[in-house]
Amino acid sequence: MVKFKLLTSTILAGSFILASTSSVFASNLAKITGTSVNLRSYNSTEARIVGTANTGDTVTILANANNGWFKVNKSGVGASFVNAQFISIYQTDATCIEESVNVRSGPSTSDSVLGVAKKGQVLVTTGKCGDWYQVKFNGSTGYIYGEYMQGSLLKYLESVPSPNAKTESTPTAKISDSTDNVYAVVDATSLNMRAEADGNSTVLKALPNGYFLTVNGYKDGWIEVTDDSDTKGFVKAEYIMIKNGKKPANTSTTAVITPIEYHNNGPVQASDVIEYSKQFIGTPYVWGGTSLTAGVDCSGFVYSVYNNFGIKLNRTSRDMFTQGTPIEKDDLAPADLLFFNSGGDSAISHVAMYIGDGKYIHSTNGSGNGVVISSLDDAYSVKTYVGARRILN
Repeated sequence: MVKFKLLTSTILAGSFILASTSSVFASNLAKITGTSVNLRSYNSTEARIVGTANTGDTVTILANANNGWFKVNKSGVGASFVNAQFISIYQTDATCIEESVNVRSGPSTSDSVLGVAKKGQVLVTTGKCGDWYQVKFNGSTGYIYGEYMQGSLLKYLESVPSPNAKTESTPTAKISDSTDNVYAVVDATSLNMRAEADGNSTVLKALPNGYFLTVNGYKDGWIEVTDDSDTKGFVKAEYIMIKNGKKPANTSTTAVITPIEYHNNGPVQASDVIEYSKQFIGTPYVWGGTSLTAGVDCSGFVYSVYNNFGIKLNRTSRDMFTQGTPIEKDDLAPADLLFFNSGGDSAISHVAMYIGDGKYIHSTNGSGNGVVISSLDDAYSVKTYVGARRILN
C-alpha cells in the first residue's frame, strides 16, 4: 500500500519555501491520484486555481514546497502547486553516496550483481522495495540497498512489488476456488467497511488496524470481506494486505466499531455528539469535503457532525468562530469547538472539536492525514491555538 506522508500540519498561505535538499530534475515524476484536482498559483487552498488535473495525469516535480504541497509542471498549465495528498511519486533522481555499491537483479544480497554504482552517481529511482530501491541501471532494472542512496524525494517514492514476491503479498492476488487459504489484514488506523463497493456507500463498521477478515472476492479496487460476526461488506484494497494461510483469530484489542444512530429527541447531548464523531476516525482528508465516510476537511467534519443532530453551523472555520459562546481554555467541555491559526492571511485557519481529557478530534491534512484525535498539549496545538466556542447550551 502506498502511503503519502505530509510534511507538517501547518498551512502557509501566500508563499512557499523550497526544501534545501530539493533538486530539479526532469525524472522527478508523479501521477495525479484524484479527479479534478486543483492546481494553484501558490501552496495554499487560498491560492488562485490556474488549472486542473485528473487521475493518471503525469506531472514533473519542480520543488518540494513544504507544508504538504509540491511545485509541479503540467503540460498545458505550466508551473503550479498541488496538494501532496493528490499525487503519487513514481520516479525520482537519487545519488549513490558510497564507493562501489553493488546493483543487484533483485532486492536481496542473494540476487546476482548487475554492476557497480560509483559514489556520486545519479540513478533514476523508480520505487521502494522493502529496504531496497528499484533503479534504472545500464538499460536494466536493478536494486540498490537503501542506506547507500540519498535524495530529497526518496521518502515519498511509491512501493513496488519485489520481482521475487508471491501473490499473497498483494491486494490483487487471485483467489482460488477455495478461499480457506486466503485472508485479509487491515493496514490502516481505521478502515470503513461499506455495504457496497462505493466510497459513498453506507458504512457498516469501522475496522481497526490489524483486524483479520475472510476474503470473498474482488470488485473494482475493492475487496469483499466477512468479519467475525458474519457481516459482509466491502473495503478498499489499498488499505488491506492479502495473506495466504488460515485466518488467525481476532483478539479483544481488535474490536470492531458498529456505527450508532443518534437521534435528536430533545436537547442534544455532548456525549452523543462525541461518540458519533469518533465513528469516523480514519475518514480521509478531502479539501472542501463534507462526507463523513468519503472525505472531509476540518470545517466539513465539524459541520457534518453537528448537522447530524439538526444543528446548522457556518461552513468555514473562520465563520464558525463567530458562532456560539466564547469559552476560556480552562473551562472547555466536550463538544466545544476549538480554533487554530496555522498561518496565512486569516486569523482562523483550522477548527476541531474538544472531546475531553485535553484531547480533540479533527480532520487534518498534516501527519495524521484524515480524521484523528490530537492533544491540546502538543507543540502544534499550543503554538496555534486561538480560542473556543460553545455551541451546546
